[in-house]
Amino acid sequence: MAYVVPETFQPCKGARKELPLGLKELATLSEVQISRNVNFFELFLCCTPRQASFTVSTCTTSPEEIFSIKESGMCMFRECLGGARNLMLRMSNNEDEDVAFFSRSMTCTRGCCGSACCPPNMGINSPPYIRIGTIQERVNCCYPMFDATNYKDNENLLTYHTDCCYIKTCGLCFDLEITVHDASTEECVAKIVKKSKSDCREWCNFKNDFIVQYLTDLDIVKRLMVIGACLLADFNSFEHDRRYCC
Repeated sequence: MAYVVPETFQPCKGARKELPLGLKELATLSEVQISRNVNFFELFLCCTPRQASFTVSTCTTSPEEIFSIKESGMCMFRECLGGARNLMLRMSNNEDEDVAFFSRSMTCTRGCCGSACCPPNMGINSPPYIRIGTIQERVNCCYPMFDATNYKDNENLLTYHTDCCYIKTCGLCFDLEITVHDASTEECVAKIVKKSKSDCREWCNFKNDFIVQYLTDLDIVKRLMVIGACLLADFNSFEHDRRYCC
């Protein structure tokens, strides 16, 4: 049985309130690193009942953690369905204040060139009870693409491109780069970079890091959408324990 997102986290009607104060720090940064917390034991013991978790930190000589992202779900759900599962991610700051929630729908087996027959989407809520946008993967035989739309008008805000059919395999030969473009101007406004070339730790799943670069002065909603796209790309292609989602 699929994990169902609680009713309280569904989009609600009415005007959106101000975004949480804890997100203000994100508006001042031009670059952040998103790192999946890898447990040595879960790489070899498939029955380890552990949910996915990430840290968001600054890209400086002395990185400082600013947010943590943790998965909420049913016990053993990850172990049974792997990367195909639907999930809820809670993003909180250092004061344990909830600043955003990301919810991904269930997917099916990856098809030709890594395209899924039923591509998952990533819903973004901030504050936790208010839906602000959705990221949807396009059904495409090659070159995965994503569209980010706002919830109120269903307007396409951002489009994500990559020049690789199956991005996990491409990471063995060169650093992966996903470019984020403004849907109206086609200007490149951000990049999601995975430096996996010649990195044995990345190949063996001992390390799973992404660098998010904000190239223009994006508002908080779009910055959250870029982070959501990074998480969606990670679960779609780099979840080490995929079960029936090969």
